[in-house]
Amino acid sequence: MHPYLTCGMLAFAAITLLVQDSTVLLPAITLSVGNPTVLAFFTPVIVVGTLAEVLDNRLISAEESGTRPVRWMDTALIAAAMGAATAVSVMGGWATGSEAVLAAGRNTCFLVGMMLCARFFVRRSGIILPLAWIFAVVFFGRRTGTTYYEWALTAQPHGSVLAAASAAAALALGLLLTYHSRNPL
Repeated sequence: MHPYLTCGMLAFAAITLLVQDSTVLLPAITLSVGNPTVLAFFTPVIVVGTLAEVLDNRLISAEESGTRPVRWMDTALIAAAMGAATAVSVMGGWATGSEAVLAAGRNTCFLVGMMLCARFFVRRSGIILPLAWIFAVVFFGRRTGTTYYEWALTAQPHGSVLAAASAAAALALGLLLTYHSRNPL
């Protein structure tokens, strides 16, 4: 793997395991008081950012004239990174008993899938969509102080079937669009 991605994955693992279920009070526009938000909710951004940087770090002319299967290689890199993030969160969640650590892998897959889908349409600016999603969930996603609306998938408990299915679908679509992208990302 690329050194940036390796460092990003290590940082994701270390910070997610460090903060676990720690919370910070953040405002919510849908409620009148500050509400606790789990810090591990934000750690997938590390993987999203480093993966976007690695995908952007390319020589387009060399890739177009070469014989390497670059699209397959990019797709395999993304799949390997998501497998590693999921494995870290599952093993870390089992070891620590933290639900936030367990959900971090699923959330990473969902946000990376969103970023890849957005990159298909707006190229490098696609990194904005996962960040906007996180802030939308924080500011608008709460039904009450402790529960979230169903659309706030990344804030759902780790056992949520809808959130897991949405993460799998977003990642699969993102991988498909990355592989079939006609324009250089």
